Amino acid sequence: MNGQAIDALERWLGAPLPAHYLRFLQDGQEGMRGEQVLLYGAESLMERNETYDTQQSCPGYLTIGDDSGGRAVMLALDGSDRAVYLVGHGSMQRDDFEWAADDFAAWLAADCPLA
Repeated sequence: MNGQAIDALERWLGAPLPAHYLRFLQDGQEGMRGEQVLLYGAESLMERNETYDTQQSCPGYLTIGDDSGGRAVMLALDGSDRAVYLVGHGSMQRDDFEWAADDFAAWLAADCPLA
């Protein structure tokens, strides 16, 4: 993902991307991780977040993927919260989040396991 695309995404979000996630976007590509997690690439993020109405339903969060079973993979845009959350696409509300991992980078390194 080039600098212009990152700038465009951050302008659209109205917030900077967390550094730990930005590293993934710069190094990674969209694709399956583990047995069931699809992590979106930079080219899919805006479209997926618009489709799921993430900014309105879950302000301060970004849909970064899905579990291939109806749940979105969510990250906080606040870089101090590095946790990974899951939430059903039909109930995209912060109160319905389920914890998946404490740290995105460690979760990614472990091949995105789901409990």
